[in-house]
Amino acid sequence: MTMSLVPPLTPPYEPDTEAMLKRWMPPGAPFEPLALFRSLARNDGLMTAMRGLGSYFLGPKSILSVRFREMLILRTCAKAACEYEWGVHVTAFAREASLSTVDIQELTFGASESPHWPAPEQAILSACDQLMETATIAPAVREKLKAHFDEATILAIICLVGWYRLIAGLANTVCEQGEPWADTFAAYR
Repeated sequence: MTMSLVPPLTPPYEPDTEAMLKRWMPPGAPFEPLALFRSLARNDGLMTAMRGLGSYFLGPKSILSVRFREMLILRTCAKAACEYEWGVHVTAFAREASLSTVDIQELTFGASESPHWPAPEQAILSACDQLMETATIAPAVREKLKAHFDEATILAIICLVGWYRLIAGLANTVCEQGEPWADTFAAYR
């Protein structure tokens, strides 16, 4: 295990920091703010700037369904070997996204072209895989996306993968271990 480059803050927090951390957590969350958020809190300007996009993706204004959103997040995190953020999302959102144990296994370890997925889901997973590998989407997968999604949704798919690639890199660097309540890759092998 390597030492965190930017270790998370620990309580007691300054009042402004505590208020900012509360804004990042769901109301009434039964656990302390995520280690990732507590590390980000070391740069309040950056944390404030990042909150808007993160809130958009996880909030009601996003045009992606919860299922598509969580499929893309889990796939992105798995491809980036980011067990930390993957585990948070499996634990916090898999049920709401109607993702079964088999779905989570396929998202984490399976192929995007698996017959397990209907065509629209194969298209978003193929796009995710290509964005993670090459930072672009090949013409054949572009056509699959266009067959199932409008331009606004395609933009949201691309940006969500990019956003969670950033989050995965951040978490892989500053989070030494998963949240104690979060799932692990091993639970789905």
